[in-house]
Amino acid sequence: MESLSRGSEWRKWDLHFHTPASYDYQNKSVTNQQLVDKLAESNISAVAITDHHTIDVLKIQELQRLGKEKNITVFAGIEFCSELGGKESIHFIGIFPENSDISSIWTTLQGKLGITVADIAQKGGLENIVCDLIDTCDIIHELGGITTIHAGSKTNTLENITNNLVVKMQQKQRILSNCIDILELGKIDDIKSYKQIIFKNIGFIMPMILCSDNHNINEYALKQNCWIKSDTTFEGLKQILFEPEERVKIQESKPEEKSVYQVIDSVILNEDDFWNEKIYFNENLNTVIGGRSTGKSTLLKAIAKKIYSKIESNDEFVNSHLIGVSVKWKDGEETASRDIDFFPQNYMYEIAKNEEETNKLIQDIIRNRDENKILEEYKIQNETLKKNIAKNILEIFQNQSDIENLQDQLKEKGDKKGVETEITRLSSKISDLNKNSQTSQEELETYKKLLKDISDSELIISQAENDLKLFERMKIATPINNSYPAENGFDNLSYSLNNYELIRYFKNLTIKTEKEWLEIVEQFEKSTNEGKVQHNSKIDEIKKNNVFVRVTKYYNDNKELNDVQSKLKEENNKLQEITKLEKQITNLNTQKNNTLQSIIDDHLTYKSNTQNVVDNLSVEFDGIKITLKMNFQKQNLRNFLESKLNRRGNDRQDFMETFINQYETNTSAQCKVFLSKALNKEIDYKNYNTNENVVNELLIKNWFDISYELSYQNDTFSEMSEGKQAFVILKLLLDFSTKKCPILIDQPEDSLDNRAIYNELVQYLKTKKKERQIIIVTHNPNVVVSADAENVIVANQNGNNSLNKNNIKFQYINGALEDTKSLNKNIAITLESQGIREHVCEILEGGKEAFEKRERKYGFKKLKN
Repeated sequence: MESLSRGSEWRKWDLHFHTPASYDYQNKSVTNQQLVDKLAESNISAVAITDHHTIDVLKIQELQRLGKEKNITVFAGIEFCSELGGKESIHFIGIFPENSDISSIWTTLQGKLGITVADIAQKGGLENIVCDLIDTCDIIHELGGITTIHAGSKTNTLENITNNLVVKMQQKQRILSNCIDILELGKIDDIKSYKQIIFKNIGFIMPMILCSDNHNINEYALKQNCWIKSDTTFEGLKQILFEPEERVKIQESKPEEKSVYQVIDSVILNEDDFWNEKIYFNENLNTVIGGRSTGKSTLLKAIAKKIYSKIESNDEFVNSHLIGVSVKWKDGEETASRDIDFFPQNYMYEIAKNEEETNKLIQDIIRNRDENKILEEYKIQNETLKKNIAKNILEIFQNQSDIENLQDQLKEKGDKKGVETEITRLSSKISDLNKNSQTSQEELETYKKLLKDISDSELIISQAENDLKLFERMKIATPINNSYPAENGFDNLSYSLNNYELIRYFKNLTIKTEKEWLEIVEQFEKSTNEGKVQHNSKIDEIKKNNVFVRVTKYYNDNKELNDVQSKLKEENNKLQEITKLEKQITNLNTQKNNTLQSIIDDHLTYKSNTQNVVDNLSVEFDGIKITLKMNFQKQNLRNFLESKLNRRGNDRQDFMETFINQYETNTSAQCKVFLSKALNKEIDYKNYNTNENVVNELLIKNWFDISYELSYQNDTFSEMSEGKQAFVILKLLLDFSTKKCPILIDQPEDSLDNRAIYNELVQYLKTKKKERQIIIVTHNPNVVVSADAENVIVANQNGNNSLNKNNIKFQYINGALEDTKSLNKNIAITLESQGIREHVCEILEGGKEAFEKRERKYGFKKLKN
């Protein structure tokens, strides 16, 4: 069985429309077909024919027939002129059901109100007819109709009541309370004054409409569209009495329209003997009801699973029946994988009792809010710290290795003090040997200086040769970090041609930079070669010096002196090498200490960044507050160290315990001690763990994490009852979401008490359905009735006392709350035997009471059923 209904939908209505049957109609030759055609052209879905003091039965019957062909519902109606209002009397209207006995109604009105043809003639014509407002409204209600009255800035309005302000307000209140159902305003600006002044004074709210009051179809126009959300039936119209603010909108565009790709249009169920039909969905609130095991949750799960296959479902029964399920979206796409929010049974309770899941939910909420920028920045900062720390740890251990190698070389060179002593001794011996020399002291001093100049130049030449080798490498290697685009998200650029253009600029910059760098290196290479040549020339010049030649000959001729001189040169060279090594070690130690401090500072920044997020991020909405707390992962740190360190011996155990216990309050000092000990190989490890690996794992990790704290109406989450916790989770899922995709919920009331359902859940549904399509399985009448579900889907499983058509296992019927039809026991098919309203009352315990509560809400006169 296929139902084309989507329940209550927004449509344009005109509940004040005249025909040539009105005495003051401007063109009596207009045909009924012309009237209907113009209404159809204007997209009117329902119209009330409200001629002055008359009901043209035959005309209305023909208009109803013609309207049906164009999907326009035509109601019989009549406009009256009351005795109130003085010179400009107050006009009011009676509107009757589309399936009523118009002839009988008109006959009754004529007789009781004195508006027969003879009465009208006796009173001098229709323009002279007035009817008692209170008596007439009572008769209209007795005949099953509803009443509207001109109000606000409209002509012949309720505002024409004369009396002082207090008496006028009292009289207005009595009329609106006892006689009138709907206010027909003159212009859209009247809405504000009625809401802010009139309703506050009279103590209740009424539906407000705007109509054409058209007397010439050739000039048909609406001051503004009047949208009513209901079936185009009289029962549908009556719903605006119970939901006056939710069911009527006066505006240009269709209310509450959603993006077509975010609305489920229908689901096709095609599996022989199991289910076989098409169910249409409303854009707003769809509720699925039924007895136990009637296929409610099966339908919801099947829709969810078919749309988004990644939804976790261990329900093999549902999974085995997905082949015949097809979901169609409003934009025409069929079974497209799109985003939905699906909350299975007990979903809120399961999240509430699992701290990790609760935190994940909060993270998801924040991720979709502006506050997420703080977390994103925090994440980026931590990733940067991680990279810096890892790079610096690699560097510091390389520094340490280089220092150790240089220290080994230093040991091989000997003791610096010993070398300096030997140099002094050899220099003294040379002086003694030179005393008997014919070479003057002045020449010897000159020779010594020239030797030093040669030694200095040779050292410079050696350094130049070392640099020239490095320059050769520099000319081959690029100075540009080619991984820069990947590391900085070039691929993630999405605006226009940013990605392509930035890569092009980067490549051009690389080529330009490499060219400029090569020129720079070559310039340095050239100047270094020139310096090398200069110092070689300098050595050559020194060796030609007369004093140098003569003293050199003297030393060469004097074997003993020559040997001592050679030893002195050797020791001087050794001292130069020792000094050079010491300087390298000093530089490396400085670099190591700086790097160590950078590592400690970066690691400490984890803590300060975390605290900064805690201090600056909080989210508050509708009584719920989300705050953050910084936690030290002490147990995780202990587990890590116990898995890495050799703890045999009291000293080792004390070291680890001190580190763990003082880490939170004295992070910097403890990390410095650990890193220093690791560099000096003073820590023993288990198995194949190494200094560098353990230090890297220890220091790149942030041992302070963030947890979320929830409170609702000043109660902390941990101190709430399970039911209240589940409700808070529901609020988190719904109130904080910025998504616009459909929401599918399976029996949310299972975890909530009745007060929370009525006061909180129902109010949420009424608010959120305007923004997002909702499909909800429920056993609670308040969810269906008080939330004013636009579309109610009734589920039934075939059985001896609940037959389905063709004995199909699961069947469904859907429609609006105003779809009412008394139970017909002669109809065997359960779903077809009564209306949607009657199904709700039968299936949902308290359903009848929910309707009565809803219909008492605004406190005015009730309609007769």
